[in-house]
Amino acid sequence: MELGERPQAQVGPLDLTAFLCELAMLVLLAMTGVAAMDSLLGRVLVAVALPAAAAGIWSVWMAPTSRRRLANPSRLYAQITLFAVVGTTAGLLLGWLVGAAFFVVSAVVFAERCRRELRAT
Repeated sequence: MELGERPQAQVGPLDLTAFLCELAMLVLLAMTGVAAMDSLLGRVLVAVALPAAAAGIWSVWMAPTSRRRLANPSRLYAQITLFAVVGTTAGLLLGWLVGAAFFVVSAVVFAERCRRELRAT
């Protein structure tokens, strides 16, 4: 390894699934924003604002590179809460099956990541 080079992190299927859950959260929030409003301007504003708010929360307290990243299990509690809010909102506006499926898959994936992280330390 050369000077200034970072070691390559191992990315497994669980990490990929977690990343897809994060992307799904942003997509669901945008779709929820569109479904929540009647006017075109309102739809656009809410469809941008909801994912931006979630991304902001995620980047401050949950992102791997954040300086203020929460430690587990507190981070897991915050993630589950965010997934519950997104799942409930999506369930109300897009259909209960969509919201429930998102919440269950995301909660299980991130709980397993937390379990593995705590076990490794």
